Amino acid sequence: MDLNIGDKVRFLNEKGEGIVTRILGNNMVNVAIEEGFELPVLATELIKIEPAGAAGRFFDRQINVDFTQNTGTPKTGESKPTSIEIPASQDFEDRITPLFRQSGALSQEGVYLAYVPRDQKILITGKVDIYLVNNTRSDLIYSFLLREQNQMYSGVDYDVISPYSKIIIETIDRDDIEGWSEGIIQAIFHRDESGEVLAPLHSSFKIKPVRFYKESNYQDFRLIGQNALVVLLGDTAGQKILGDEDALRGIDPAVRQKVSAIAPPAYIDRHKIGFREAEVDLHISMLREDYPEMSNNEILKYQLEYFARMLDSAISNNYYKVVFIHGIGNGTLKSAIIAALADYENVEFKNAAFSKYGNGAVEIIIHGKV
Repeated sequence: MDLNIGDKVRFLNEKGEGIVTRILGNNMVNVAIEEGFELPVLATELIKIEPAGAAGRFFDRQINVDFTQNTGTPKTGESKPTSIEIPASQDFEDRITPLFRQSGALSQEGVYLAYVPRDQKILITGKVDIYLVNNTRSDLIYSFLLREQNQMYSGVDYDVISPYSKIIIETIDRDDIEGWSEGIIQAIFHRDESGEVLAPLHSSFKIKPVRFYKESNYQDFRLIGQNALVVLLGDTAGQKILGDEDALRGIDPAVRQKVSAIAPPAYIDRHKIGFREAEVDLHISMLREDYPEMSNNEILKYQLEYFARMLDSAISNNYYKVVFIHGIGNGTLKSAIIAALADYENVEFKNAAFSKYGNGAVEIIIHGKV
């Protein structure tokens, strides 16, 4: 059986699957598995997963592989190993690479947008690499759109990212940051076998350009192994499962089918309580089932990521008011929310109604949209 770099394979004698990342010899390859490890495996112990249907062109990535790269120079009298004669796809090899580390409490399974400065010592200068990160066990078929000054959207990229991999979208100069700070990413999660089907991802993002010039906004992003300004676009724990009617709650049944056909609901819509209004409970028990396993720092980080994602979604989807319930506690979450709001234009905040929330919520009013 001929195997190529990028082939999806299933183990013959044990459960699991992976992706061929290197040809080690005529009958040995390296296979990257979901846990993030690369294993040397005999080709005879693997079954190639053949793509099928119209989507097959996305999954049958094939790259020229010269076996001499890993098997050394042939001895005198021996014939040189032959390269596989297949269509080249050097862009795939260059753009898509495995993650530095995979999911855990500090980086839950999900899809991220990461802005990574080339200069890791002085983070606010120089070129910036923009990555789309697929930290899930599914192939991610995505479309990347940027919002133009004329309020139209332009599609700048589309592709497929393997599980637990990242793809570089573009390398930009600092002067071009503003043009890459607002847009929409849509994606479909694909698995050959799965007990549940996740709804498509539809996530808008909007980053105030000034955030790129504050070193404190860059974090050690363990999935890439570098400092980056990171946007969590969606985590699988919070992603809707197809067949869940909650996604269409409150919509007239007569138009549900038409609404679903146009676009999936915005993230903020799951918290909608009225026309252009939403209420988001940030208590960790409302956001994650596995919160007992998380440290206090991990919980705060997740709450702030969820806050930013919901507020960005509210802004992009023309909401007027969002109440964030932060609870009382020691005031750390509330202080962090107020500090984060400094990076947003056209918003104001105040304590939410005491009669309803006590001192445990903040009300944010969004201006500038009609």
